[in-house]
Amino acid sequence: MTEVMGRLRQSTVPVKLLAIGGIAFLILAILPFVAGEFQSNLMAKLLLFGVLGVSLDLVWGFTGILSFAHGVFFTLGGYAMAYYLKLNLSASANTYGGTLPDFMVWNGLKELPWFIAPLQFFPIAAIAMVAVPAAFAYIIGSFIFRSKVSGVYITIITLAIASALTTFFVSQQAYTGGTNGITDVSRLTLFGGLVIPPTGLYFMILIFAAFVLAGSYWLTQSNFGLILRSIKENEKRISYLGYDVASFKIFIWTLSAGIAGIAGGLFVPLNRFISPVYLGVAFGTQVVIWVAVGGRGTLVGPLIAAILLGQLQNSVDRITQDWQLIVGIILLVVVLFLPDGLMGLLPKQFKLADQTALVPASSSTTSGFVQARVFDWFTPLQQALRFVGRSLTGGSKATRTSVDTPARASKRRSKSK
Repeated sequence: MTEVMGRLRQSTVPVKLLAIGGIAFLILAILPFVAGEFQSNLMAKLLLFGVLGVSLDLVWGFTGILSFAHGVFFTLGGYAMAYYLKLNLSASANTYGGTLPDFMVWNGLKELPWFIAPLQFFPIAAIAMVAVPAAFAYIIGSFIFRSKVSGVYITIITLAIASALTTFFVSQQAYTGGTNGITDVSRLTLFGGLVIPPTGLYFMILIFAAFVLAGSYWLTQSNFGLILRSIKENEKRISYLGYDVASFKIFIWTLSAGIAGIAGGLFVPLNRFISPVYLGVAFGTQVVIWVAVGGRGTLVGPLIAAILLGQLQNSVDRITQDWQLIVGIILLVVVLFLPDGLMGLLPKQFKLADQTALVPASSSTTSGFVQARVFDWFTPLQQALRFVGRSLTGGSKATRTSVDTPARASKRRSKSK
């Protein structure tokens, strides 16, 4: 009876969270009708930054991979959409013959590069803003995780990627707009020339943010999320029990990059520009700060932190330019006094994400662990990821070993007994 009542009490937690989330959604939904256009646009931008923080939380808060490259994924998605909007503006205004953006003409280009030309069409641009950052993340992730790189070395690699791509994009002025990036793009235009007004774009962003938050919650509370948290706590034990840790890392790394790319794609029609600034280490560090201040592994924490810090920055900018100093002080206070971030102040029943792992970091037993199963559909995906990873890494020793599934591990232990 006690166990049944305990389960009933636990089942009310999602209802509370759903009610709180519904109220927050309604408040944000009426904002464009009660606030000015500036506040609506600012909130839309902060929602996108919050989604970017959630995408980083999936890999850092749940899997233990600290990355400074999520600004890179955000910007790659942004450039894909920016090309479409810029080309759409050039064609509609018949600028420079209706074929080339202004920055290409100024740099002496006579025709669209072959890799940019397909982005004239919205379906291709929409796919590219997800596929390009996801594909880039998959390639980088395959090399990193199949090579057994871990810990601070992953962080160093992401810092190097952010710095290198910033330099590359700035140097390719004829194709990327250089330091200025791609500016003065058109409003978002869908099929048949349908122009999305600012209010419509706001609601697109709000629905996208709600979808990402709900989807991330579902994923992290599933058996798959349980495996991710266990990898964070005790990666070696998870590997010993037959799970292909690299495939799990590559999957969540690629998924988070795709989410960041969509956020970047929606950012461009909202702010009407994209530049290499968002590729850099400074912006990547800002994303890390949102997650740290909000609370790692909480999902909603980075979203709240991005909104609060963004609104604070907007207010402080009217008084002083020392915004970075204030951010540093806030981060110092959080690290010293709030190691779990702002969400650590809330009672446990109001926290969105469950931090339970299959095996605690200090556990020396595996009882009950083998009963956990990842999604059935993940096994063939795991095989496919492993095959592609083997191809990319040239069939190294680390990738030539056969896939040791949980079922095989359980059978091997039974035989040993």
